[in-house]
Amino acid sequence: MADMDMSDLLGVFLDEADEQLLKLDDGILQLEKDPSNMDIVKEVFRAAHTLKGSSATMGLSEIADLTHAMESLLDDVRNGQIGVNSDIVDLLLEGNDALRTLIGQVRDGEPLSGGNDELKAKLRSATAAGGGQANSAAPQKRAEASESILDSTANPDTMSIVARVVADCTMPSVRAFMLFNALSGLGDVVDSDPAADSLDDIAAGQQITIRFKRAAKPDAVIAAVKSLAEIELLETGGPAEAEPKPVAKKPQTDGPSEGPAEQSARSIQTVRVGVDRLDTLMNLVAELVIDRTRIAQIETSLAMEYENEDLVRNLGETAAHIGRVVTELQEHIMKVRLLPVEQVFNRFPRMVRDLAHKAGKEIEFVMEGQETELDRSILEDIVDPLTHLLRNAVDHGVETPEDRVAAGKRKTARVVLAAKQEENRIIIEVRDDGKGIDLARVKRAAVEKGVVAEDALSRMSDRDCLQLIFASGLSTAEKITDVSGRGVGMDVVRNNIQGLSGSVEVQTEPGIGTTFRISLPLTLAIIQALVTGVDNRVFVIPLSAVAETFRCDEADVRFLDGKPAINFRGSVLPLINLGQLFDGVPTEVNLDNESTTFVVVNTGALKIGLVVDRLIGEQEVVIKPLGAFFGDLRGIAGATILGDGRVALIVDVAGIAGILDRRRHSRSAEPRATVEV
Repeated sequence: MADMDMSDLLGVFLDEADEQLLKLDDGILQLEKDPSNMDIVKEVFRAAHTLKGSSATMGLSEIADLTHAMESLLDDVRNGQIGVNSDIVDLLLEGNDALRTLIGQVRDGEPLSGGNDELKAKLRSATAAGGGQANSAAPQKRAEASESILDSTANPDTMSIVARVVADCTMPSVRAFMLFNALSGLGDVVDSDPAADSLDDIAAGQQITIRFKRAAKPDAVIAAVKSLAEIELLETGGPAEAEPKPVAKKPQTDGPSEGPAEQSARSIQTVRVGVDRLDTLMNLVAELVIDRTRIAQIETSLAMEYENEDLVRNLGETAAHIGRVVTELQEHIMKVRLLPVEQVFNRFPRMVRDLAHKAGKEIEFVMEGQETELDRSILEDIVDPLTHLLRNAVDHGVETPEDRVAAGKRKTARVVLAAKQEENRIIIEVRDDGKGIDLARVKRAAVEKGVVAEDALSRMSDRDCLQLIFASGLSTAEKITDVSGRGVGMDVVRNNIQGLSGSVEVQTEPGIGTTFRISLPLTLAIIQALVTGVDNRVFVIPLSAVAETFRCDEADVRFLDGKPAINFRGSVLPLINLGQLFDGVPTEVNLDNESTTFVVVNTGALKIGLVVDRLIGEQEVVIKPLGAFFGDLRGIAGATILGDGRVALIVDVAGIAGILDRRRHSRSAEPRATVEV
């Protein structure tokens, strides 16, 4: 195990701790809804036991002591000595919150704060009330029984341990290392099978035999091994020549056991890889994608000039093969980067539950499509927007039980967090069956806050008025609460989502409910794009945002409030000259060029017509950040290198929609970026 040191082990511990904390949160909340479900009790107990064992192995006694107190309480629940009620649930959730704080301190390299004595006393008091005190001698009795199975006639300083990594362990080598690490603190390892330097190859379900010269009592050794998560103690004995004796085990009732081959096969199904390694691999693949495009363009140029040359044909075949391999490699790397949104969604049931209790509301929180996958670089960045939307749904969206009954609704409100994939976009919705958004109140608040002029408001459609809730500082709350209502949330939602090349829109129906719909790209690294030309510059538009392209006569263009637009399929389509938008000059539409084309792009419910001089073609492009030197350029998502070596700017469609929106709703002119390439 030479390749794994304590820093590696700490990283594994933190990953596992986060997983167990989520299991505890989820299980306790399920237990609140179904207090008599013993399967849930067992799951929660196992999570606490696993966290206790791993924290004890790491020498984190404060965490181990707290989880031990929670485990003891859960053990009494499991044995039927205590019934689950709201007090027990609140106490367990309080314990889990304290654990999360402690583990956060470990992650940040801070000393553990402690200060949980009162909480541990409450847990022990609840255990004692259920008869836990009567069982407090049980561990001592078990230790004495374990000690009695040792060969008392053998050399008292030498001991053998036979243990096994459980069959469903996902990190068998780490568990084996934990076993050696625990024993090394109680004596000196003499030899082992397998050897200590080959523990990296340990398989799930594999047996480990260790002979060591102990410096502690046998019961301490046995207790240390039994405290380890996913390690089974099979046999103990005196010196090697003594016959090891079996340790009593629970009967196996889960069906036939797996053989070594099956267990070994299962152990290699998953591999933990550092995020930085994935990012490096993705960057290398991105460079390959750029070179693949350049090779294809060079091959096309050579083929046109030397059509019948065998060498050129061979080059073309090789380039095509390289292209296929790079595409397949890219697809597989992209899949490795994808993670289920469940990893983010699982944070919210506890939050919604606590907010509902604080607001005096009854809420059924439902999650759908948790298996939907999203790029890990996007996944973490959607936490804050979803938090704002869910807080808003609880505080402003749904009514109190009394108001719902008076309105003829069921007493318990329903809030849904759902995810699904539509083509190459991920759609996340936050829905509630509350009272809906009061559009009249939104309009009044917008005028009072100076977000929009009253005369301009009269010309706006209801859909446009509804988008005003995303304006900075706008709040329609009748009173300020500590849940929401200070007007610092919805503008953050829009800005964060647009920063991910996404869009957010809202739909509401009075008395029925409200839906916020977020649209996100599957990935921010490599995209299919439409390459366009404006003067001597090149702009790249994400193909996922393009609805269609068309040409029209100058006579079809109209001006509304001085802004160019066109009647497009029965609705008004605002037009933006893509080049002039970033030159800081008025966005005039020039149709003198016969190749002038309108590119219709979607951003949520809004459609925009981007005016370009020419269409160059479709291409897969790699998004490169512009860097701090360029600052925050609204409407630009980054840059890319084309097949001919030119640099092109990537259009941020959602950002352009935001510029239009702010211009439409603001009395002052919106500053524009000036970019030359």
